[in-house]
Amino acid sequence: MLAVVALFLVACGGGSEEVAPPDQEGPFPVGVTTITFERNSSTTGEPRPLETVIWYPAVESARDGALDPTLKGVVDAGLTDEGRPLPVVIFSHGSGGVPWQSTFLTAHLASHGFVVAAPPHPGNTTFDCFPCRDGAGLLDSALNRPDDISFTLDSLLALNDDSESMFFGALDPERVGMSGHSFGGFTTILVVPRDHRFRAALAMAPAVLPIVTNAARELEVPTLIMSGGLDDVTPPEGQIRLLEVIGEVDGGPDLLVTLPRGGHLAFADPCVPTFAGCMEGDLSQPRAHELVNLYATAFLKTYVALDEGYASFLEPAASANADVVLVEAD
Repeated sequence: MLAVVALFLVACGGGSEEVAPPDQEGPFPVGVTTITFERNSSTTGEPRPLETVIWYPAVESARDGALDPTLKGVVDAGLTDEGRPLPVVIFSHGSGGVPWQSTFLTAHLASHGFVVAAPPHPGNTTFDCFPCRDGAGLLDSALNRPDDISFTLDSLLALNDDSESMFFGALDPERVGMSGHSFGGFTTILVVPRDHRFRAALAMAPAVLPIVTNAARELEVPTLIMSGGLDDVTPPEGQIRLLEVIGEVDGGPDLLVTLPRGGHLAFADPCVPTFAGCMEGDLSQPRAHELVNLYATAFLKTYVALDEGYASFLEPAASANADVVLVEAD
């Protein structure tokens, strides 16, 4: 049973004036770096290099630096001294995607003070397969993805103890969130019950299969599911059922944000015209990204960074807007 918390919320509604508006760029310039962590495959034992892209809040002087046009950050800029230790978010890309598929969100979160690490999932990236339809390959990725995520978090947090690393003493192991899109949303639901370091889960257009539903029955942290009303890849009916399952577990709140005129790629940088939700008259990509950034940032600020000033952005707004619907599990 779903209780409607707010229908047609205003994208900028609510919120304290003392916090940075979550749908707008945060107070920090964005730095980005790439570090390769390597583990052995959970299925074959073969080396599995994870060339991980990491976005982070940078020193103020980075504001004058040149943004990498792909990664949307200043490469190897200095890490800010403010707000340490910093909260951490891991991001898992979709099937046939890349770590930088959703820079509108990953770089945005860094501007709001998060360190965001996005590993690739070898064998299931744009460079390995697109579209990725081989059943054996998809199964191998499904079995490896949760371990990719936990290993990335292990490796990232190990840099806290490495005096040669720019992240030395800068990361908060008690404030960690998990996120992902599509197959990455699937990965999010699978890994969080297994790895209790994650305080919250953000699953965007997750693929809802029986294995995900079963894992969701053990999901005991605040969870935000995002869905596109026009999505014909991972249809919104699946996300509604998923919320119902999660809502039966203690540990919420558990929320579902739906973009009625958005499709599967509302949660990625490009919107390819062959996908539903990317046609004329559908929700524009800038508007979709504004809304995703609003709710994702407010959610992660509230339940990972533990900043209570953002909770009001997740509450009912005073006026209506047809671009978004927010519901909460009973």
